[in-house]
Amino acid sequence: MRKIVVVTLVIASLAAIIGGIIVWQLWQRQPVADTTRAPVVTHSTDTPSEEKPDSGYKWQGGTRDPKKITISSIGVDAYLQNVGVDQKSEIAVPNNIHLGGWFVDSVRPGSKGLSIIDGHLNGNSQDGIFVDLEKVRQGDTYTVEFGDGSKKQFRVKAVQTVDLKDAASVLFSQDPSITNQLTLVTCGGVFDRQARLYDKRVIVISELVT
Repeated sequence: MRKIVVVTLVIASLAAIIGGIIVWQLWQRQPVADTTRAPVVTHSTDTPSEEKPDSGYKWQGGTRDPKKITISSIGVDAYLQNVGVDQKSEIAVPNNIHLGGWFVDSVRPGSKGLSIIDGHLNGNSQDGIFVDLEKVRQGDTYTVEFGDGSKKQFRVKAVQTVDLKDAASVLFSQDPSITNQLTLVTCGGVFDRQARLYDKRVIVISELVT
């Protein structure tokens, strides 16, 4: 009887060891998560920096995060930063007028679903990254570069200028004909000095090409 108990314990111990080895091997095979990510802007300011990033600018972000956006038709070649929800429960705007902001609660550009990038129209004394966004035309293409150096190309499908009160419904709506949608947005219309905001939004709806 004692021999049976000992044998049973040995078998159980071996099973536990083998099981542990298998679990460890499976864990070793799992891809390492990209934990490097840029800080997320969650406060929108009326006085963002107007200092243009130079060649020494150090972008912070993970390999899968969008790093730069290039829209040749309107002369945009700019870095991106991560933005979240701000103090007004709206999408935060970048803390520099020369940077675009990828909304982290949307999918990454090029992924299935809706991705959003916003940017300033202007600052107090300089034009912002998207000052000419309304000049983009249907069929124009542009690229987004990621932290690992890879790039994805997008084609403009529609350009809309909408009243501020209607902007959210348009911005957060995905075109049913677009599987991988990237939407760009900036201010437009007339600036209300008392309210300190523009009365319209320029929205560019794009689809993934490659």
